[in-house]
Amino acid sequence: MSADRGPAGGPSLWRRLASNLAGLRRCRRNDGCRIDCDHDRTADERLPWDTEDYGGWGGHEYHDTEAGADRTPVVFVHGNQRDACDWEVHADFFTNRAYGGDELWAITFGSGSPSHDAMADQLDHFVANVRDHTGADEVAVVGHSLGVTGLRYWMCRDDRLDWVETFVGLAGANHGTVLSSMAARTGINGGTYKMSHFLRDDYERLDDHPLATLNENETPGDVDYYTLRGTNDPLFWNCAESPALEGAENVAIAADHDGVRTSLTSAEYVFEWCSGEKPYNFRNLYGADESASGDESVRPGEVGDASAGDSDDASGAGAHSGT
Repeated sequence: MSADRGPAGGPSLWRRLASNLAGLRRCRRNDGCRIDCDHDRTADERLPWDTEDYGGWGGHEYHDTEAGADRTPVVFVHGNQRDACDWEVHADFFTNRAYGGDELWAITFGSGSPSHDAMADQLDHFVANVRDHTGADEVAVVGHSLGVTGLRYWMCRDDRLDWVETFVGLAGANHGTVLSSMAARTGINGGTYKMSHFLRDDYERLDDHPLATLNENETPGDVDYYTLRGTNDPLFWNCAESPALEGAENVAIAADHDGVRTSLTSAEYVFEWCSGEKPYNFRNLYGADESASGDESVRPGEVGDASAGDSDDASGAGAHSGT
């Protein structure tokens, strides 16, 4: 599908973009970690297997839960100049709703700004180990930003569609970005910006472009696809619909680029899409039978409720709308 052009940006958009780029530089100074943790990118002490090219966390020992996986394991994938620390809050959200540690995993790529081939190589090894460790045939994958196209590229390049049950893309440049095209045309395509060529929005004009190949079928395989985008995301200036995938359930919330990952509304959506259950029912919160509580309790603003308003807040009562 073609990405629709959004409205031109005003001063507030450029302030948000400048703030986003400043945050990217701060993370780069911390070796790609938002919280400046003590773990090297390729450290494997938080994983139950040995690694060389990547790090991350997961498993019952790391999360201090009982062993075993009754649900489809979830694999979280970070974006540019980030790491697995981005997903700690999501892990808490899931474990507070009856997920076990063997059902929650997050990768840290060896580089803060990996190429798509490097992401595919490392994801293939990581997910293979998750499957071996848990005995699961399939996983749910949740990516943010660069991790979204990294996941899609891996699934298609390595023909791993049968390894994935659910795909959730948060603020992914599935149809490129105007800013990436500008960077690529001006030669800004190294280091933190090495993905500029891959994520340019004019990819359909170029011969044999990898994003054009990836988008020949945007939702392949027997996989449930979901995307979430922010209506205040400066990275999608003039290409607001880029994160949406044809054939997916595409939802927009009032959030910026990081807010699409960090907001409570996002966590609620991700949980529901991965588990197939509401995040606030009694069975998930208290381990009680649903019959004891009557109808399942749901958060304000039903999923896909296009009649909801355009505000969002930390209480989870923020509104959202389908795209």
